[in-house]
Amino acid sequence: MARGVSTVLDVAICLLLIGVAVGTLAVAVPDDDWRSTVDGDPAAASVGAVTATVPVANDHDAHGTLAQHLARASVLAATLDGERLLESTYPGATRRAVERRTTGRVRITARWRPYPDAALAGGLTVGPKPPSTADVAATRLSVDSGMAVPEGVDSTESLATAVADAYIDRLFPPERTRIRLVDRRVASRTADRYRSLAAVLGVDVAEPLADASPKQANERLASELADRLEAGMESGSDTAGPVPDGTATADVEIVVRRWEP
Repeated sequence: MARGVSTVLDVAICLLLIGVAVGTLAVAVPDDDWRSTVDGDPAAASVGAVTATVPVANDHDAHGTLAQHLARASVLAATLDGERLLESTYPGATRRAVERRTTGRVRITARWRPYPDAALAGGLTVGPKPPSTADVAATRLSVDSGMAVPEGVDSTESLATAVADAYIDRLFPPERTRIRLVDRRVASRTADRYRSLAAVLGVDVAEPLADASPKQANERLASELADRLEAGMESGSDTAGPVPDGTATADVEIVVRRWEP
């Protein structure tokens, strides 16, 4: 993607960052072979407590804990069947910010996947791999993704619809997006961001954008995304089997690995 388009997407990333409540940070129950807790692991504690201001683009910055930046960047860097949905420099800036605030013997992986084996998934990795001979301690953190847990899910169709609606509205919050679509200073950049995602999904959003109607644009994008998610679920499993658990939509899982030489 051309640099000019990337800059447009970076500027509009504020729709993903602004207005999000402070992400919740919780310690998941560790597996038996995970020996540390957030309280006992300084590296994990710093990820949840240390704050940073990360540049987005054109003098726009995002502020939050390292964990919040990792969670936001993971959602923004999501791919569909391996294809990036939106290009942005924010994930890379987040990686550099985290690297500057952690030691060389720490590896952090952030992963967001709304349900097992979902075609839609995002992630970010920071730090080197630990040596095979190292004594590694691992801690798992759960951070709010900014998306609601799907409710009333009783079929692959309803799960796909719930996840697609939540994801598209996360990228383009309707009320704030409409304000931007009628603001001459940012309308063009906001519309370009829509067009970029629409091109990946093969959706026409020209009419909704001309009417400054993010609700209609979101519905078109979410409908196509839901169809693809449902098709992936049906092709990857027995359609008569249980509906996948979609509760993971609400969280980004962060694993902090720390080791000694």
